Amino acid sequence: MEEYFDSRQSAAYTCGYDAETIVRLMAERYIGENPETPYVYRAYDESGIGCDRKAGYILDFDRRFPQSENGSASYAAGELYSAESRKTAFLISCASPTAVWFRGEKAFSSFGATERDGTPARFEVQLKKGFNRFVIRCEKAGIGFGCRLQNAMPQWEPCNFLMPFQERGGEAGFLWTRPRREQADIDSLFKQSEAESGLEWLPKAEAEMQQDDGLYYGWSKLRLSGAKKLELDIPKGLSVRIDGKAAGGELSSGSHQLLLFGKPSDIAALRVSAEGASMEAPVKIHGRTTSFLLLGPLNKEIDRFAPDIAQVAEGHSWKTGYKGIAVRPYAEARLFGRWTYPLGVTLYGMLRAGRLFDMPELSAYVSRHIHAVTEIQRYAKHDTEKYGFAGVNQQFCWLDALDDCGSFASLLLEYDKEGKNEKIREIANETADYMLFHQPRTAEGAFVRRDDTIWADDMYMSVPFLSRYAGYSGCKAAMKECVKQLLLYKKLLFMKDKGVMAHMRCERRGKNNGIPWSRGNGWVIFSLSELLERLPEDADERNDLISFFCELTRGYLRLQGENGMWRQVLDEPETYSEASSTAMMICAFSRGVMNGWYEKELCEKAGNAARRAWKGLCETAIDSGGNLYGVCRGSGFSFSRDYYKTLSWNFNDTHGIGIVMLAATELKRLEASGIQHCTAAADH
Repeated sequence: MEEYFDSRQSAAYTCGYDAETIVRLMAERYIGENPETPYVYRAYDESGIGCDRKAGYILDFDRRFPQSENGSASYAAGELYSAESRKTAFLISCASPTAVWFRGEKAFSSFGATERDGTPARFEVQLKKGFNRFVIRCEKAGIGFGCRLQNAMPQWEPCNFLMPFQERGGEAGFLWTRPRREQADIDSLFKQSEAESGLEWLPKAEAEMQQDDGLYYGWSKLRLSGAKKLELDIPKGLSVRIDGKAAGGELSSGSHQLLLFGKPSDIAALRVSAEGASMEAPVKIHGRTTSFLLLGPLNKEIDRFAPDIAQVAEGHSWKTGYKGIAVRPYAEARLFGRWTYPLGVTLYGMLRAGRLFDMPELSAYVSRHIHAVTEIQRYAKHDTEKYGFAGVNQQFCWLDALDDCGSFASLLLEYDKEGKNEKIREIANETADYMLFHQPRTAEGAFVRRDDTIWADDMYMSVPFLSRYAGYSGCKAAMKECVKQLLLYKKLLFMKDKGVMAHMRCERRGKNNGIPWSRGNGWVIFSLSELLERLPEDADERNDLISFFCELTRGYLRLQGENGMWRQVLDEPETYSEASSTAMMICAFSRGVMNGWYEKELCEKAGNAARRAWKGLCETAIDSGGNLYGVCRGSGFSFSRDYYKTLSWNFNDTHGIGIVMLAATELKRLEASGIQHCTAAADH
């Protein structure tokens, strides 16, 4: 098969095989390309076109315009930001004749069946990096007026629409028009200026100030050019603190936190009269905003209140000073500050590598990412409950499958081993509750997906978290569940004649697909090693699990490629060398040797295989710039081998980056431990 790059461009050619050097190379590339990026805060009109819990935008013009005439039409316009160029699919349910234009070209037009019964229709578009405009036309008919538009995979793909046109300043949501008989000039709706569109758009750009309906916190940033004694015109009854202290005295040049408590009208009336002094919103907000934010109404002033944009108090979060205009956070960086299962794996590998190789900059980067997602989670939960679908931590707020919680929550427990972080504990408890009490199961009790399929992948999405949670919380049921699931998955997916796992099983058909997809197998043996490292030595099922671990090892050893790597389909030598599964084998085999889970002969073979695999990764899949090749893209499932054989690989895919770094750490630990375990392995 074709190589990923010339051998002289490999990491091995430039750096050799030293694990620490390779980790540093990959880490510096990753951090450089994915720097710490703050969330984007956007104004959001609560009277606008809303979203349901599955990220479906409800264009219900029947409700908005009940007196409209048949044959009239309303237009809606919105933009999606995408951090990278990608193809994506949408589902649209039409209550009336509907058409969609994307970047100036018609992408969808409804027909009889889709208009009659509301069956979702699917259409695909190619998002460009940056902003992508959609225009929707819904015609009033006897059966209804409007549609529902949803990204086909909203927990993964861009799905938070913004108001188009430069005048709107990047505010969140759709714009829409009143019903009209005249056909709009579609080309004009893709102009940058609202005036150029030739239409009157709702909501109107003007907004009323928040009325007095209780007491609020007000939060603003005070800027001073030069040190000076500040003069404030403070309305009666308004509490004012500057940088946490009572107002008064001279302030230094620069910015200062201004915290107010009182009625919205009094907060809005506060004036700074000193020359060179101004007030502005405490964070950058896109769209309609004021020089201050409001939090409330509240029952009383909170003791030692310190303003934070991610704050939720008494069920309220920050809003602008305009009535009904909320402030909402959005994760728009490609990888930083996001919650996804591949990033859970990526950051886990980076965290362990940072610790072992004493790379504080790597550990600090992981810490900042974790801090971002945990600090925003209460806000994200509030955002979901209030507005349907959050702009941050979308997978965890969605929480519909093990993918959505297990991988990233496992990372959090590895990070917070001592259990000191209250927000991580909240997330861990919610994750455990979902897995133990709400995740669907077969009649035998095996975890099953909502389409009645069982995937080998779900061992990693559950076992590492549950085994960590057992020690973190003292929950014995979590450890018991790990053991149960691995043994059930062995029964359902293990192909004894081949010594490896099938990728998936369809419960309705009562059969697995018989296809040994490499990463699916990697997930299983890697997860088994995670469990065995934490399972008590006196556990009843421990020997059975170690025997299973050894059976899998033998099966994988027989299928290792000549270059040391494992293939995309393990028993299809013509498929490509797959990096993520190879890294998982290195991790598992190294742990097996170090922990004495193998008998002597198998121990030596597994150790040698891990070293060969690392050599293969450095020569074949990692280049001299720290880039990673040959990581299979995110997979669906099939009963066809051709599906897996044609699943392409991605460049620098997060399914592989962290696990390769973890492989480096485990191999380094193995080398440091020597080979003594092979002569002293337990008799299994």
